[in-house]
Amino acid sequence: MDSLRNMSKELQSKQSGERGRRGVTATDLRFNDLIFENIANASLISQRHDEIFNSVSIDYRSGASSVDFVFQSGEQLVDPKNSCIEFDLVVSTTTAQAQNPATKFNFDTGSVMNIFSDVILHSKGGDEIDRLQNAGIYRANADLHEPKDWFDTVGELMGYGDDEGDIENKNYLMADTHFFQVPLNKVLNVFSNDLIPAQMISGARLQLILNRNKRYLFKLDQNDGNVTYELKNVRMVLSLLRPTDAVLRELKKMSINTGLVYTWPAVYTQKNKADTSLNEQVSKSVARATLVRVTPLKPQNDLTELNITPKIVNYKEAQVRCGSSYFPQYRLKDSQVYRNTLSAVGKLGHPVRYNKTDSKANGDVWCTSLETHGLISYSGVSLNNSRVLYIESKFEDPVTGAGLTANGECFIFVEYMKTSRCYETSLATDE
Repeated sequence: MDSLRNMSKELQSKQSGERGRRGVTATDLRFNDLIFENIANASLISQRHDEIFNSVSIDYRSGASSVDFVFQSGEQLVDPKNSCIEFDLVVSTTTAQAQNPATKFNFDTGSVMNIFSDVILHSKGGDEIDRLQNAGIYRANADLHEPKDWFDTVGELMGYGDDEGDIENKNYLMADTHFFQVPLNKVLNVFSNDLIPAQMISGARLQLILNRNKRYLFKLDQNDGNVTYELKNVRMVLSLLRPTDAVLRELKKMSINTGLVYTWPAVYTQKNKADTSLNEQVSKSVARATLVRVTPLKPQNDLTELNITPKIVNYKEAQVRCGSSYFPQYRLKDSQVYRNTLSAVGKLGHPVRYNKTDSKANGDVWCTSLETHGLISYSGVSLNNSRVLYIESKFEDPVTGAGLTANGECFIFVEYMKTSRCYETSLATDE
């Protein structure tokens, strides 16, 4: 046993000596140092984690004014595409059982964003950074061009139903608790970029104004006017990324000297009345307008229908004029509108939910790009008092041959470039 033990010790000593000599060779050291040094230098982020932040008030009833959040991200960057707002929704009614109360609800072609009328982001200094009016209507129409499988995953958590928008196929029971989750980049367009610098978002306040108009909230199985809702456990999940010390020093240096430039597509909303045609001008002064969305809404008879649903129309003509320029250069007619819409949002040839052959629930949303350059982002047109955006379109009901109902609603959404220059202690925003 002793001899075996001694042999084992000698072998271990010999191996450890060889390992020690081989481990300190110049070649191995250079190789190891190169690997570790490259990994450390190539990484811009030293840590990534998720944190939950509660809203100012955890629960909100339908009579409340707004849901408010304060971003407490410190020096960390915010990843909006992996961040979200989540809450539990309870919809109930005070109608007696003998009077046929509503028992089911859904959001028709919309989502849980129907609950919010406006969304506003304020800087820590109180300045308004971005605002989206009629958030539910814009979100329902902008998301039509998402891929079909998106609606089975992210869209499902937002409350999107099937393509038919049928109360029997996609419904939620009244008085039950339902969980919803909205990605931050679907709440407001300022969150559409990959990362938001701390100089812009830290200390900012997000305000989601609750919608009090029952025509824009839910589609019910009964015409019940006594429906109320409550939001519970409202919270925001932020995906936070801490930069390395070198990156953090560089960001601070830039914010002090020239400011960090942050750009996103903001949205201007205009509500109009239309019957068989739309001839409206957009009175908005911006440096670069990039996209126009025109959405005629389906008329609502009672609360078993929802007023955010796009109306199914046959476009006879459609074109946008800005000064002496036309978008597109020719007048769109009939089915040309559909192809132009997909091209404007960059979805031509992609499987999107807005299927022309089965658009009973999706309606006809018309989009036109105002981009003037194919290689430069946000190369739109400037709008001012002498250069007004003028929108012309003619449409009719494919069944009756008539237009919208008298005083029918038609929304115009204009996307334009908005820029914030983020300094260490202040923020300057330009349109």
